[in-house]
Amino acid sequence: MTLNKTIAALTLLLLVGGFVIYKVFFVSSAISVDNRNTENNGASYKVLESQNIIVGKDIDQGYYDIKALDSEAVVGSDKMHKNAVLHAEPSYRNENFSIKGKIEFKPSEFKKVVKKNQKIIMKDPGHYVVGTEIQAGNYVLSRTTDKIRVFVDIRHGTKSGSLQTIQWEIDEKVKKPTEIELKKGYNVYIDKTGKDGYISNEGDLVLEVNDQESN
Repeated sequence: MTLNKTIAALTLLLLVGGFVIYKVFFVSSAISVDNRNTENNGASYKVLESQNIIVGKDIDQGYYDIKALDSEAVVGSDKMHKNAVLHAEPSYRNENFSIKGKIEFKPSEFKKVVKKNQKIIMKDPGHYVVGTEIQAGNYVLSRTTDKIRVFVDIRHGTKSGSLQTIQWEIDEKVKKPTEIELKKGYNVYIDKTGKDGYISNEGDLVLEVNDQESN
């Protein structure tokens, strides 16, 4: 009986150890642009209120659509009015940040942004991948109102450094069309804020198709 208990204890120890190794080395390395999809997303749904968040303890590692459920919420350095959303925010193991107010953490689903009349309307700031959520092609970028501050950063999926950066201030008059080329695998980061410094729901970004490539 003692031998059986020893074997059972060793088996349990091996199973637990294997699970820990899997979580630390395999799951932690799984959060990358190369395999960024719904199936590999380790995020889990949670609603949390004002507190300090440690990834791996309070929320799982993964990509989240983060939504403010209070009128004046804060996630890290981002101020958010009610119903504002940050799309596909990556949360890495042992990362920590604070939240204020009631916040919804929803696992991201990487669906294509809807195109209508040769235009793609980008409502939510955050992280997008070309070929997964945005169709590859050439576009003219604009905003629906000059009452929002806009920052767009385009990067190659596997290389460091920006390929193109666009920044428009509030009330700035954009004198000529802003053309961008989006190739499959590019990462597009979008940030838009109002005069109060909060993520703005007042205006959107528009990608108007120009010589669009087929997937």
